[in-house]
Amino acid sequence: MKSLLYILIFPLLLCSCKIDDVDAPDSTLEGRLVDAAGNGIQIEQGASSARLKMEELSWSNTPLPLFLNLKQDGSFINNKLFLGNYRVTPVEGPFYPVTEKTVDIKGSTKVDFTVIPYLNVDWIGEPVVNADKKLAVTFKFNSNPAPEGVMKPNPLDYQLFISTNQYVGNNNWDNTAVGAVVPVTVDKEGQNITISSSVPMKYSTTYFVRVGVRVNDTYKKYNYTTIKTVQVP
Repeated sequence: MKSLLYILIFPLLLCSCKIDDVDAPDSTLEGRLVDAAGNGIQIEQGASSARLKMEELSWSNTPLPLFLNLKQDGSFINNKLFLGNYRVTPVEGPFYPVTEKTVDIKGSTKVDFTVIPYLNVDWIGEPVVNADKKLAVTFKFNSNPAPEGVMKPNPLDYQLFISTNQYVGNNNWDNTAVGAVVPVTVDKEGQNITISSSVPMKYSTTYFVRVGVRVNDTYKKYNYTTIKTVQVP
């Protein structure tokens, strides 16, 4: 009986020990989402922000997509991809729909996407810590024209984001230091707007600060200013 079991099991053991000779993924895709002036768009970092949708076409015309997260300046990198032909599309971000690109990824491959942000959000002057230790900032926002045939969404609201972490944004901020979002309408476009923290800043602390404005679209993601560093003495 033992001999019979050995005869049955031994071939299975041989099959299970087959060497995996598939090369590990070692190709790289990197690049940026930029505006018409070549500036990286200002977004949040991580999966809650815009993403890069990637579909490998080497084996199927209807592949399952994988998604690549973006950094705060619109840049991206993945150095663990299988070489192949991919359809790549920026999605779910605070910008108008982007035309996909078909990219052959082998070794190190770079590709940039020019996108049209819904809004440009710009600092007016520097953040100021007032005598009461509250932080005040001034900014303005301007909308970009919609591509032909695409509806232009209206501004929805804005928010001041403050954090002791450099990855400040809607997914990383101190909600005890800032009040509720502020509704905004299109008539505020191009005007200087000032917003302050709701509480005094802590002494001897470094803060990272930015302002976000969003439109009333499907995803309601923020367009941001760049990040400012504020040192409270």
